[in-house]
Amino acid sequence: MVKILTVCRAGLVRSVALANVIKLHFAPVDVLNCGVGEHQLGRMNQLETLEMLFKWADKIVVMESHYLGKLPLAYQGKTVICEVGPDRWNNPNHPELIGMVFDWMRKNKHLLEIEEHNLSL
Repeated sequence: MVKILTVCRAGLVRSVALANVIKLHFAPVDVLNCGVGEHQLGRMNQLETLEMLFKWADKIVVMESHYLGKLPLAYQGKTVICEVGPDRWNNPNHPELIGMVFDWMRKNKHLLEIEEHNLSL
């Protein structure tokens, strides 16, 4: 079972979209998502939580290349970039975003060491 962490700024849209596509259509996998950015109320996820998640993950997928710089160097070797750009969807179920991450997964599943399945839920 491959443990995958998906990462975006807030952990609410892009990383959720990718995590959901992976959960629903790929195996063997355990997947979580998080946010590495900050806003007026503070960090999206606390540094201690992020460190725990980075350690847990076998593979880390960042949703924009600049998020790679927000990860400690020790974890960058297990990181893959799914470049979807800034959040313009405001909805993890937006059809355009789902299509983008699904296409990316089909082309890059080998990087995450998982396979697409045709199981019904």
